[in-house]
This record gives sequence, structure tokens and C-alpha cells, in this order.
Amino acid sequence: MELFTTVGTNNLQRAIRFYDAIFSVLGQPRLPGWSETWAGWGSKPDQGTGFWICQPFNAAPASVGNGTMIAFPVESGDLVRRFHAAGLENGGSDEGEPGIRDRYEPDFYVCYLRDPDGNKISCFCYHYDPEQDQGG
Repeated sequence: MELFTTVGTNNLQRAIRFYDAIFSVLGQPRLPGWSETWAGWGSKPDQGTGFWICQPFNAAPASVGNGTMIAFPVESGDLVRRFHAAGLENGGSDEGEPGIRDRYEPDFYVCYLRDPDGNKISCFCYHYDPEQDQGG
């Protein structure tokens, strides 16, 4: 399935700084074709997924959805921690530090952030093994 996600921002440059940092951890480059009003990251839009930010088309302020979250899968607990740290260092706020949660399976390692506009994002690793995670 090919798809893309778009979230609104009220300050494009601030959001670009935040998303450049976290997508760098995920190894996802900025997509070509961005402008003064748009920016995106991921693979080529016609060959995979993409993540875009922009000011809302209706010119109303961007706002967040209660219960809305976008989550990014990675292969290790280290990447989850690096994602979380990069987000905090670039204007994000903590919504749940990296770790295992009682409500999930014991091999699900996850963190939660809010971007500078308040959108909730997550980074997670399935099949997490704490014995193989030297930094966890």
C-alpha cells in the first residue's frame, strides 16, 4: 500500500527543523518538490510513503486531533531512543520516554513525542529484546 501523511503547522521553519532531525534518525531524506509552504520526507511519493507538513489550506490555524497519532517503526531500541532525543533537542516535548509499557506486549519498545505544533508522534520497535540492547 502506498500512502502519505500530512500534518498542519503554524510555523513551517520550526517544524522543518524538528522533522529534519527525527527523519535523519530514521534515514528518511527530505523529498524533492518542497516549497516555501510545504516540506516532506520519505521515499519517492509514487513509490512508497511520504510525510508532509504545511499550513492548512483553509488558512485557519493548524490544530491537533485528540487521539490522533502517527507512529514510525524502527529495528532497534537504540533508534527509538535517538528519535526521542532528536525530537526533544529540536523543539518537541515528551509524551512518554522510551521503554516498555505494561499495557503492551513485553517485546514492544516505544516512545512518544509532541512536535512543536502539538501533533503526537511515536517511534516503536517490535520484537525488542532487552538482553540484546546494550544501551537500554
